[in-house]
Amino acid sequence: MEQLSSGLNLQTLVQAHVVSIAPRGSFNDILHGLQKNKGLGLVVEEQGQFRGLITQREVIRALGKGYAPQAITADQIMLPPDYSLHLSDLDDPLAVLGHFRRLGVDALAVVNPSGGVEGLLTRQALRESLRPVDLLRIKRVAEVMVPDVATITAEASLEEAAALMAARGVTSLVIPEKTSLGVRPWGIITEKDLFEALQHDGGTLSGTVASRMSQPVLTVHPEQSLWQVNHLLKEHQVRRVVVVDDDGQMVGIVTQSNLLAAIDIAEAQGVIQVLTRELNKATAELRWQLSRQQAITVAITESEQRYNTLISHLPVAIYRRDRDRLWQFSYVSDQIYQLTGYFPQDLTDLRQIIPAPDLVLAERDIEQALRQQRAYSTTYRIQHRDGCFRWLSDRGQLDPHSQMLHGVLLDVSDQQRTEERLKTSLEREMIVSTIIQDIRQSIRLEEILQRAVTSIQQLLLSDRVLIYRFLPDGSGIVEVEATTLPQYSILGQVIHDPCFSKGTAQRFLEGRTVTISDVNQAQLQDCYRELLLSLQVQANLVVPLLQGHDLWGLLIAHHCRSPRLWQREELFLLQRIAEPLTVALQQAEMYQALELANANLQQMVYIDSLTDIGNRRCFDELLPREWRRCQREQQPLSLVMLDIDCFKAYNDHYGHLQGDAILKRVAEILESRLRRAGDLATRFGGEEFALLLPSTDQAGAIHVVEKIQAALAEANITHAKSTVGPKLTASFGIATTVPTPDHSPAILLSLADQCLYEAKTLGRDRWVAKEL
Repeated sequence: MEQLSSGLNLQTLVQAHVVSIAPRGSFNDILHGLQKNKGLGLVVEEQGQFRGLITQREVIRALGKGYAPQAITADQIMLPPDYSLHLSDLDDPLAVLGHFRRLGVDALAVVNPSGGVEGLLTRQALRESLRPVDLLRIKRVAEVMVPDVATITAEASLEEAAALMAARGVTSLVIPEKTSLGVRPWGIITEKDLFEALQHDGGTLSGTVASRMSQPVLTVHPEQSLWQVNHLLKEHQVRRVVVVDDDGQMVGIVTQSNLLAAIDIAEAQGVIQVLTRELNKATAELRWQLSRQQAITVAITESEQRYNTLISHLPVAIYRRDRDRLWQFSYVSDQIYQLTGYFPQDLTDLRQIIPAPDLVLAERDIEQALRQQRAYSTTYRIQHRDGCFRWLSDRGQLDPHSQMLHGVLLDVSDQQRTEERLKTSLEREMIVSTIIQDIRQSIRLEEILQRAVTSIQQLLLSDRVLIYRFLPDGSGIVEVEATTLPQYSILGQVIHDPCFSKGTAQRFLEGRTVTISDVNQAQLQDCYRELLLSLQVQANLVVPLLQGHDLWGLLIAHHCRSPRLWQREELFLLQRIAEPLTVALQQAEMYQALELANANLQQMVYIDSLTDIGNRRCFDELLPREWRRCQREQQPLSLVMLDIDCFKAYNDHYGHLQGDAILKRVAEILESRLRRAGDLATRFGGEEFALLLPSTDQAGAIHVVEKIQAALAEANITHAKSTVGPKLTASFGIATTVPTPDHSPAILLSLADQCLYEAKTLGRDRWVAKEL
């Protein structure tokens, strides 16, 4: 017990950030607080002092006793203040474990000397830190099961279920089914199921037990070990299993609380110590008398056999190693053969089967613990005699008198594999989450698709992952890909599948997937097999990508080096990722439609409807922008204002329709004489136009104006009512400057307008140019 206490710091297991509630907190506040604390427990505080604790069980029991939800407050249903631990209690893990057993709760508040709450310590965190599953192997279900099983009918209401749980003081009810041989378990409902129903229905329990019960029920046999039960509970993420006999009839129930009650670390250590002492004592006495009584040899042999028999039933290898020869056994039990495949006489030095990187880390852990004079615990891989790698947990302590290490080795490969599966599952969920986040943050479909295939390829370690987009003619193109080697690349390749038909497309639309582990052995059409082999494919996974109700393309994983037996989780990963990609495709389709609509709107907002050149709004937005750019680059900016001479007289004489035609003609002439990309012609208003000429000095602007004058003369447009002459002419005002922070675009516009006015005053059909 001292060894366990000194090797475990419970303060690191305390969850510090928890939601609390006042004693007069309402029922809704209780539900909200428990939900935020993930159901672990809800601390009741008043003026910084701990007052009590509420768990899901108190909520269900209160409703089961007939309390009205709207009348329930925290102080009515909370557990008393002694449902807590003091900080000093955390120095003794086994005492804390006993506290959990005595109170029968899954979480306890941790209180400091001032009465304030430091956080919550859960039974699960404590149990996982102790990791005593090795002791569960030597106990049977029949030793700890509860034979009196609380039952309820499927037709009963959830309120009746809550009342029965409260009355019986249990956390679950079994729904039985009578048979000719007895009663077998048909379903089960837990307080967690009731609590979820309570949250779903807004604080009320409605419906029947059948609507919330779980099926089928996990069952075990009375002769199974508690280690098997513990493994089953972890694998299925449940807290209880029903015990049935050989005919499947219900004889009891086992919960995590029963398992926890069965775990006694002190008992295991005591067994080993007593057995060792008894053997040493018996051996010494019998050997002392060996010279006088030969028959005692038989007794010694029998004693050793009993010891070895008892040791062989423990799921661990017990060892003794020299402090100076850290990995060499002076004694190891026969169980070492089950762990390593080697008999004790063949494995005097454990280093021969430990990989070098693991050996370095294990030695560091052990040496550090020995320097601190505490028990050591480390985990490392060993290479079993069959060639496979397994994980061993190595725990022990140094005997200061003999300088020997006494400890146990336990196979924890299943636990490590479970952790690896959990890690892989979390990585896959992170990929899906990242893709969903990309879709929310990006509108570039190609980037989203590329990151998706890259993430899948890295996680699956497949040779090629690609997205295949269908083309209108029935063929398809490799839109994006991620490969391990350049020779596997088929990016941009157009592929025609001769076996692809409307029926195939319809099956994909219905959610069909394709899994091929070996192209040469699978039952495939010859045309499809030949296509895959031509693309170096030995195995593949295919998941459809839909855009609305249409088949947009396929998400495909290829293995090119060899056949590959795909796992169900790998296909599930592609399906999970295909879901957000479908959303991205729909989002891209909507974005394209939006871009088209924006382009049309832009056309309407900035283009003059009569002349099809920029309007006044376009001019007003571009002039300040070009002013700032020329100011940054210290380039000249020229502005030309022009007015059709005597246009009112033209309109009055020829009519407005003909006048509109002239405005269009003049706009065409202006645009045709502007050759540079940044030059802009706009209709300023009525018969007045403006030319914006960035990076153009005064001479360049005059040259543009003279070309326009020449084009007007060449157009030879008759104007019988002009005071200038018989043909259509225009007057021009030219203003040029290199923009500075001391001036504004309005000054340039004013100067151009002044020059235009002077040109008209001087007789029209001319230009006037000035610099600012």
